[in-house]
Amino acid sequence: MSIRHSFLTTATVLQLASFFVVPQSFAQATQSNELLISQPANTDSTNLVNELERLQNIVKQNSVSISLDEAIVIGITNNPELLQAFGVIQQYEWSLIAAQRRWYPQLQLSNGSPFIGYSWGTFVKNQYGLRGSNGSSGSLNYTDSGPLYNAAKSQSFQLQPGATVSWNFIDLTRQPDINAAYESLKQQKLLFNVSARSLILNLQQSYYGIQSGQQLIDSFKQIYEINKQQLKMLEAQKSIGMASVLDVEQTRSQLFTQLSQLVNYTQQYIKQTAQLAEYLALPPEKLAIPSDPAALAGGWSETLQDTVKDALQQREEILASLAAAESAQWRGISAIRNYLPVFQLMGTGSLLSTNGYSNVPVDDDPVSDYHWTRTWTANLGIGFTWSLFDGGINAANAQSFYAQSRQQKAQAADTALTVIRQVRSSFSELQTSRVAITSAQRAYESAKIAQEVARMRWAAGVGEITSVVQTIQQLSIAAQHSSQAMLDYNNAVAQLYRYSATWPGSSEKDLQMRLKTMRNPASNPKNASDNP
Repeated sequence: MSIRHSFLTTATVLQLASFFVVPQSFAQATQSNELLISQPANTDSTNLVNELERLQNIVKQNSVSISLDEAIVIGITNNPELLQAFGVIQQYEWSLIAAQRRWYPQLQLSNGSPFIGYSWGTFVKNQYGLRGSNGSSGSLNYTDSGPLYNAAKSQSFQLQPGATVSWNFIDLTRQPDINAAYESLKQQKLLFNVSARSLILNLQQSYYGIQSGQQLIDSFKQIYEINKQQLKMLEAQKSIGMASVLDVEQTRSQLFTQLSQLVNYTQQYIKQTAQLAEYLALPPEKLAIPSDPAALAGGWSETLQDTVKDALQQREEILASLAAAESAQWRGISAIRNYLPVFQLMGTGSLLSTNGYSNVPVDDDPVSDYHWTRTWTANLGIGFTWSLFDGGINAANAQSFYAQSRQQKAQAADTALTVIRQVRSSFSELQTSRVAITSAQRAYESAKIAQEVARMRWAAGVGEITSVVQTIQQLSIAAQHSSQAMLDYNNAVAQLYRYSATWPGSSEKDLQMRLKTMRNPASNPKNASDNP
C-alpha cells in the first residue's frame, strides 16, 4: 500500500507542476501546430475562379445579347404555349359555328331495301279447306272460284331513292345553346390573354434575374480580388513572423466562403439563361442574355386606388369566370326548354321504279308479263315533337348548370380578392424597394470605404485583422442587398403591369400580330429564322 501511495503522490505533484508551466508548453505546441497547419493548400482558389469564368464564357459564346423589348417580341412570336391556347380558341369557335348552324334546314337522303338491285318473290296459296265441300266441282284441285292450289313467282329490278327535308323553325333550345357557346368562346379568348400576360411576366422576371445574377457575379469577383490581395499580404507577413496562422486562415476561410457564394451565383446565372431560352422557345444550341446591365426598369405612375380599380375592371381571370357563369346559365335554360315542343316544316319525296314481272304461275314463261312501273310520292307540311316527360332528367341537368353558374360567380368574387391582394403587395413592394435601393447603395458605399480604411489601418499596424474581415463581410452583404433591392423593384414594376392587366410597351400589338399569324400562317412576313 505504501508503494502505491507513493506512486499516486508523485503523479499528483507532476500534474500540478505541469499546470504551472502551461503557458510555455502551450506556446511551444502552438508554434509546432502553426508549422503543420500553415502548409500550402492543395487547392488554388484562382483555378476555381478561372473554371467559373470558363463556364460563364461558354454561356456567352452560345448567346446573343438582346434587350428586354426584343425578348418580349421573340417570346410572343415563338412560344408554343400561345399556340396551344389558340388551339383551344379555335375549338370553341367551331363549337359556336356548330350551334349557329342549327338554324339551317336539314336534308337527309333515304332509300328502300335495297336502294338499287334485284328482288325475287314467290307466292303460294293452298285453299285446302275447300276440298270436297258441297257445290264444288268434281276435281279435287278446283273450286267454283278457281284452283285450290296456286303458286306464282315475281322478279323485278328496283330503284327506290328517297329524301327528307326538315327545318325546325321553332326550337326554343337553339338560341340558349348559341349564347352558351359564345360565352365559352369569350372565356377562352380571355384565358388566352392570361397566358400571354403570364408569359410576358415570366420573361421580364427571368431577364431581370439574369441581370441581377451578373451584377452579383461582378461584385463578388471584386470582393474576391480584395480578399486575394489581403491573403497574399498576410502570407508574406506570416513568413517573417508578423502575422499568425489565425490571421491567415481567417482570411482564407472568408475567401473560400465568398468563392462558394460566387459558385452559387454562377449556377443561378446558368439556370436563368436556360429558363429565358425556354420562354423564348430558342433552338437547343442557342441562348440569350441581356444586352444591358442591371438598372431600374422605369416606374409606375398610377396611384394604388387607380391601379386596383383598373385591375378589377380589366383582369381576364375575373371576366373569364363571369363568362363561364353566363355560359352555364344559358345551358341550364336550354335544358329546361327541352320540355317545350319543337315545330318543324317537313317535306318528303320518294321514287319506286320496278322493271320485271309479278304474279306469274311458277310453271309459265313470263315473257308477256314483263312490265315497267314508276311511282312518285311527295309530302309537305308542319310537324312537331314534344317531350312531355323524361323522368326529370333535363330538370336535374338544368339545376346542375345553375349551380355551376353560381360557383363560377363565386370564383370571380374570390379572384377579385386575390387581384386586390396582388396589386397591393406589388405596390407596397415597389415603394419599399425604392427605399431599399437608396439604403443599400449607401450601405455599399460605406462598406466599401470601411474595408479600405480597415485594410489601411491594418497595414499601418494600428488595426486588427478581425476588423478587416468584418468590413469585407459587410461589403459582400451590402452588395447582395443592393442587387436584391434593384431586382425587387424591377419585379414589382413587372408585376404591376401583369396584375393590373396593362400591356407593357408594344406587347399588345405584338400579340395581335401573333394571333394573325396563327390564324393565317401564310400571312406571316417573318419566320423562325429571325430568332437570335
